[in-house]
Amino acid sequence: MAASKKAFFLQEPDPTRAESGMWPENPPALLWGQGDPAAIEPFTRVNKGSIYANVNKTDDLPAVWMKVDEGGDAADWVLMDHKHVTMSALYDISAADSEQVILYADRALLITSAFLLWNEATGASGAAEGDITIGTASAGAQIVAATTYAVSKATGSIQSLSLVDGAVAATGSVFASHDVAAGAAGTYFLVLIWHYTA
Repeated sequence: MAASKKAFFLQEPDPTRAESGMWPENPPALLWGQGDPAAIEPFTRVNKGSIYANVNKTDDLPAVWMKVDEGGDAADWVLMDHKHVTMSALYDISAADSEQVILYADRALLITSAFLLWNEATGASGAAEGDITIGTASAGAQIVAATTYAVSKATGSIQSLSLVDGAVAATGSVFASHDVAAGAAGTYFLVLIWHYTA
């Protein structure tokens, strides 16, 4: 992408230096409303770079969108969600029971997704003898209740984990407890997707 040769104020802070109106195209807009962007006015009319604030978004979730395309539909807008991804060490489901501290919250955060990324495929049987539990305390299940390992998971596939409550308080830690599936094949990484809420 070429470097900009001129930039314009959306709103000039110094009225004595207001632009003359000789803009190459319409400036981006600042919008607000209730609900996510849709294929309606004014979402379809404003230029790329426009910002929209959804004032009734669920508490603690990102609520600001940016227009990145001009296709005339809701997909033109992307949620400005600063997601973080944490991945555990590789775990072998046939290894002994163990627990890992996966994440430390220096500020309050919310885990929005958790899944197992299978590195070595599981067999047609045996894997379900083991399980994973995730909590905010040692051996806890506050985030993900005990979930058995899936059978017949291919290398590179994921196994989604149902969240009980993804909230982690400031200075809290996230613990993952792995229960063995003795003699079963399969290795995985635990992946957590999260964002700060404070």
